[in-house]
Amino acid sequence: MFTDRPLAPLFEADRLAIIGASDRNHYAANIFKNLQNMGFDASRIVPINPGRSEVFGLKTYPSILEVPGEIPLAVIAVNNKAAVSVVEQAGKKGVKAGVIFADGFAEGGEEGKKLQQQLTQAAKAAGLKLLGPNCMGFVSLRAKLGIWGGELPKNLRAGNIGCIFQSSGMMNLVINMGVKRGLGFHVCASGGNEIILNSADYLAYQAECPEIEVIATYFEAAPKEPERFGVALDRAIANGKSVLILRAGRTERAKRNVIAHTGQLAGAAAAWDGFFEQHGAVIVNDLDDLIDTTALFAGAKLRPDKHDRGVGLITISGGDCTLLCDIADQEGVAVPELSPETQKVMVESLDKPTLLGNPLDVEDLQRINAEGFDRCLEKCFQEPKIDMVGVRLNLPETITPASEKLYQRLADLSAANDKRVFVLTRATEPIADVWHERLNSLGLTFTGDYRKSIRALSRLRTNERDRASGRFNPVTRTESAPARPQLGSGVLSYEATEKLLQAYGIALAPAVMTRSAGEAVQAADKLGYPCVLKVTSVDIPHKTEFAALRLGLENRSAVEQAYDEMMSRVREAKPEANIEGVLVQKQIKGVESLLGISRDDQLGPTLVMGLGGVFVEILADVAIRIPPISANEARRALESLKGQKVFSGVRGAPPADLDTLAETAARLSWLAYDLGDDIAEMDLNPVVVLPKGQGAFAVDALLVMR
Repeated sequence: MFTDRPLAPLFEADRLAIIGASDRNHYAANIFKNLQNMGFDASRIVPINPGRSEVFGLKTYPSILEVPGEIPLAVIAVNNKAAVSVVEQAGKKGVKAGVIFADGFAEGGEEGKKLQQQLTQAAKAAGLKLLGPNCMGFVSLRAKLGIWGGELPKNLRAGNIGCIFQSSGMMNLVINMGVKRGLGFHVCASGGNEIILNSADYLAYQAECPEIEVIATYFEAAPKEPERFGVALDRAIANGKSVLILRAGRTERAKRNVIAHTGQLAGAAAAWDGFFEQHGAVIVNDLDDLIDTTALFAGAKLRPDKHDRGVGLITISGGDCTLLCDIADQEGVAVPELSPETQKVMVESLDKPTLLGNPLDVEDLQRINAEGFDRCLEKCFQEPKIDMVGVRLNLPETITPASEKLYQRLADLSAANDKRVFVLTRATEPIADVWHERLNSLGLTFTGDYRKSIRALSRLRTNERDRASGRFNPVTRTESAPARPQLGSGVLSYEATEKLLQAYGIALAPAVMTRSAGEAVQAADKLGYPCVLKVTSVDIPHKTEFAALRLGLENRSAVEQAYDEMMSRVREAKPEANIEGVLVQKQIKGVESLLGISRDDQLGPTLVMGLGGVFVEILADVAIRIPPISANEARRALESLKGQKVFSGVRGAPPADLDTLAETAARLSWLAYDLGDDIAEMDLNPVVVLPKGQGAFAVDALLVMR
C-alpha cells in the first residue's frame, strides 16, 4: 500500500485473494485477466476454491483461513447465498477490505433485502471496508488493480481522472470512451448497493489523491450521508480538484402533502442541484456532456487566476466563425475583440481590411502564405486578452508531416505563451485514434463539436470565476443568533410568525391586526390607501381559497364593506376556523418574488427562491439552496432564474432592490438553519421588491412547525 488512508486496503492493496476463483467464473476470469494486463504481480494473487488445487496457474487454497500471511483485499466472486459466510471468514482472517459482485440483494425483493441485512451485519462485525454488492468493482491504476467484472481495455492508462459511479454499466462506457479519446484514469469505483462504503467514502479518498485533478461522477439515487459527502466535496474543491456530477432521475418530484407552496416546488433533483453547486461541483446533463466536460477539465487544468480572460477561436471557414459567435454568446463564453496590434497583423496577413479577428478565419492561408499563417497564429497566442485558444484546423485520417508540424507548432506556442489549447470539430466528427494519442502527448485537448466544446468551456470558466471570487468558502455568521422562542407545532399564528421574522431582521409590509370594522378603518387611515385586508387564521393558510383577501381598497367605506363581507363569507365557508383577526396592510407595489423553506428527506431544510405571486406553482421558476447561505450566494441563485430580467426593470420599470432581496434570503436561510428539523415549511409569498435602495417586504407569511 502507498498510503495509510482509510481506503488504502481497498484501492492500494498489494496482495489479494480471489474467492470463487475459476476459469468458468466470469467475474473471476476477467479480474485475473485485467490484473495481468495491468501488470499486477501474479505472485500476490491468491485464488480460493475448495474444489481446485490450481486456478490461473496459481496455487489455490480451499479457504481464505488457510492462506498464510496477511490478505488486505478479498475479491468475493461468489453468489449471493454464499456471500455472508465468505465475509465472515474474511473477518476471521483479518482482511481489511472486500468487493462483492453478486446481485440478488435489496434490489431483488423481500428475500434479497433480508439477505442484504445479513450481509451488512456480517461486514460490520468483520470490520470489512466493503465495496458492493451488485456492482462490477473498481479500477486503481497506481496499484495496478483491475478489480473489474468486465474486460478492461488493454490500453487503459494512468492519468488525472477519478470516477465514482452508481451504475457499473455507465462507468464501463465512460472508461471505454475515455480510453478511445486518450484520457487517463487513476481510481474508478462503482459502489453498487453501498451497504458499507458509499460515495462519500470514495470521494473522500479521491479528494486526497494528488494524482487526481478531475472527479467524474454519476448518481441514480441521491448520495447517502449528505453531510459527509458535502465535507468530502469541500475537501476536493479546497485541494484544487474539479468534481463533475451527472444525476439521473431529474423528473421525479417529491410527493408530499404539504400546506405551503414551496413544498410542492422543491423537487429532490432541484434541492440536490443546489447542494452540489454550493459545494463547488459542476452539474452536467448527459453522458456525452460528462465525457466532453471531463476531457476539457482534465486537459486544460484549472486556472482561477485567468478567470477574467477570454477565448480565441481559430478556424478555416467564415461560416464557422458566425456559428461559433452564436454558440459562444448563447453559452456565455467571452470571445473578446483583439488588440489593435494583433488585429493589424491579421488584416495584413489575410488582406482583409474588415476582419474582426476573433473568431479568426485563416482560410487557406497555411498553404498560400505559410509565413503569414504562422504570424496570425503567433499573434493570437500572444494576445493578452486571451487565456485559451480553440482551433478547428485540418485533422487528416493519418498524421502527415504537414499536420504533425502544424500541431507541434500549436503546442510550442501554447507553452511559450502560457495558453491552454483545445481542438474542436464542427459536428460530431470522429477522428482517428492516432490523433487522440498525439494530441494528448502534445498537451492539446480534444473536445469535439462546437456546441459541446463551448458548453464545457463555459462550465470551466464559470467554475474558475467562482473559485476566484471565494464562492465556495465556508459561510460565516455576521450576527449572533436570535434567542429561540417556543413555537409549538403546526401552522403558527400571525403574531408568532411576525415576531420570529422580525428577530431575524426580515421586514414585513406595514400592517395592523384588527378585530372590528371600525378598527380596520382606523388602521387603514393610519397606514394610508390603497390597503389590503386579510382574514388571519391558522386554519386558513391560503386566503384566496376562502375569499379571505381583498386588495386595492381606496377609502374608508371600501374597507368597512370589505371587512364585513369577508368575515361573513369565511364564517359561512369555514365555520370552525379560529380567527385571530383581520390584518390591515399597506398595499405596496413592486416585483413579486417568493422566499420559502421546504424539507428534503435527506438534506433537511432547503431554501427556495423564485418569482412569486398567485401563479408561483404554474411558473415553477425557483432556485434551491441548502441553509445557511451568504447574500452573495442568494443573489447568484436569484440571477439564475429564468425570469430574472424582471429584477433589472422591464417596460419602463426601475431596477428592483435585488441586494435587499438577497440579504433577506440569506437571513431566512439562517432562520431555517437554526430551526433545523423542527421546521416543516415556510412560505413568504409574495415578497415585494421595491426599486433599488428602497427595500423588500414580505407581504404574506406562513410558517408550519413539525
